[in-house]
Amino acid sequence: MANDRALTRQPALSEQTVLVTGAASGIGRTTALAFGAAGSRVVLADIDEEGADRIARQIEDRFGAETLVHQANLSDGDAVDGLYAAVDAAYGGVDSVANVAAIYPNALTVDTTDELWDRVLTLNLRGVFQSCRAALQRMVGEGHGSIVNIASGAAFKGLSGLSAYSASKGGLVAMSRVMAVEVARQGVRVNVVSPGPTNTEGAFLRRSAEESAAFAERTIPGRLTEPEEVAEAIVFLCSPAASGLNGAILNVNGGDYQPTG
Repeated sequence: MANDRALTRQPALSEQTVLVTGAASGIGRTTALAFGAAGSRVVLADIDEEGADRIARQIEDRFGAETLVHQANLSDGDAVDGLYAAVDAAYGGVDSVANVAAIYPNALTVDTTDELWDRVLTLNLRGVFQSCRAALQRMVGEGHGSIVNIASGAAFKGLSGLSAYSASKGGLVAMSRVMAVEVARQGVRVNVVSPGPTNTEGAFLRRSAEESAAFAERTIPGRLTEPEEVAEAIVFLCSPAASGLNGAILNVNGGDYQPTG
């Protein structure tokens, strides 16, 4: 049994090629930096190529890790295919994927247009599905791999103004569980990190500093989740230390909510 397990064990982080989507900002940026600090080869994918390139330079300068920047609109299936083709050409495949890219519009259901619904679901759910599918097609043949998809408390509780976003994140959780079951015997793992309200530039863009502080005070831990805390959970799930975790939902929220199931 021990020998069989060794054959499919996840490579050490310093040996991995890791793809991070949404790598130019927020949790994606911090996750890319965290993998760079661990010595991984980091592929930074984002529609904001200039922003991703800045983060790549930081990774190289601070940690000496190898990087590849690829501009991609992850709502576009052809762009997702092109992204994975570029990773294949550069590194011959991918060991871990962190699907972080997402949008977070706020609109009451009665004000949610079909265009807004489609835009959110196309990136947050279909885009993640297409990225996972491309990754799994490669990982299953290699006999190892880890995918981490990013959910939200909105997947588990009703939050006003987030019907489209909640639907996308709830669907992501269910989809990830199915994928985890399908590939478990091929040495591939699919897990979910579900952050609490996180201290990123996008999450509180429409709030003043006073409003953000008041919001944070109302949470159970009395503060926002830091992006570094989320990134560390993602890196952990892609490491050999997490080899027994598959189909798991890791809630990084300081106890702010405790989904079950």
